Amino acid sequence: MSSELVALVQQIAKEKDLPLEEVLKAVCDGVSHAYEKQFMRDFGRYQRKKFRPKVVAVLDLENKVLRLNLEKTVVEKVMNPHLEISLEEARKIDPQSQIGMRIQVNLPLSDFSRSAMQLARQKMQERIREIEQKRIYELYKGLANSVVIGQVARWDSFGNIYLNFDRAEALLPRKEQVLTESFQRGERIRVYIYEIRKPTGGTEPIILASRTHKELLRKLLESEVPEIREGKVEIKGLVRDPGYRSKVAVTSKDPEIDPIGACVGQQSKRINSIMQELRGERIDIIAWKSDEAEFIANSLSPAKVEAVIMKFGERTAIVVVNEDQLSLAIGKQGRNVTLAAKLTGWRIDIRTINQLGQEVEIEQEVETEQSEKSTVFETLRTNSFTSEDVGIGTEEGISVFGTEKEINESNVELEEAKGK
Repeated sequence: MSSELVALVQQIAKEKDLPLEEVLKAVCDGVSHAYEKQFMRDFGRYQRKKFRPKVVAVLDLENKVLRLNLEKTVVEKVMNPHLEISLEEARKIDPQSQIGMRIQVNLPLSDFSRSAMQLARQKMQERIREIEQKRIYELYKGLANSVVIGQVARWDSFGNIYLNFDRAEALLPRKEQVLTESFQRGERIRVYIYEIRKPTGGTEPIILASRTHKELLRKLLESEVPEIREGKVEIKGLVRDPGYRSKVAVTSKDPEIDPIGACVGQQSKRINSIMQELRGERIDIIAWKSDEAEFIANSLSPAKVEAVIMKFGERTAIVVVNEDQLSLAIGKQGRNVTLAAKLTGWRIDIRTINQLGQEVEIEQEVETEQSEKSTVFETLRTNSFTSEDVGIGTEEGISVFGTEKEINESNVELEEAKGK
């Protein structure tokens, strides 16, 4: 029986890739639990919790012998034979035993009933599962905020995708999936690990992955562009509309390095590789500028900008483009201008040259009208007219100035003329 137990312990340690000491500890926990259930039933719950038995495993791999010992306390008068031993009995095992010492007593498995051994096995499996989950967490917790490759395993009823890693399973929630993407079972994909939750009890660690996170694009750029990885080219800003378009603002710390060329690569190989990984998502690499007007003009790439009018108080930029560049600047469903606004932090209004000219004309007309009204009221104020001196005749849609008596006489004459 002992050799079979040794073989079982070695097999579990090998299959689960766990240290032998951890497996032995799980065995001890299982036997301790079984001992408590079988031999300490008469104890109350508080007593069992306070006086838990401690089982120690002694493994001899050379002779393939596993011996389980139960620790007992040496006392003068034994009150609890399951946890205490008399001084006389203790000195038979260890002649140096003294009152209060703890001594290990052999615990043969043959003393356990079948049901107790079943409990021991269940407890041992539970402990091994907890140890395994903790090891998985320790193994993968360093992968948080990084990109890893996972294999599509299955879907649940909520549309979440489960990915297989080497020794763990990751969750790709539906909200973190790109709407334009679809996968096949067994397909290998890159995902960004944005959170790893600790296991609680016997639960597995939860590894949360994303395909929509903007950091996925950042990490892909770092892996494909050595200049970014080495710090020679810096990413100053990055925004995504997952599955459709992204914009990345870059600058170079080395004047001899072209930041856009470094990211795109020869024959666009670098950027095409990233776009292929993102299933055709378009990526605009633009030059970051400290001058905000120039940066806004660059952010609307690939559209060509004629002028940028800055309203710093409202933090609004009016961007002027030619007619043939208007749709390109706005983009399909407004994505280009929306991403440019997010990247720069400015509200961007697109205008053609003709639209801007019309708006200027309207503004000039309004200003002229307001100026004329202001002149009229200024004249009235200067001549000190009062409400009694002024009447407004709306019958003909014009304004008439005169005394109240003259206006009343004019109204009477008008009524008589209508009667005839």
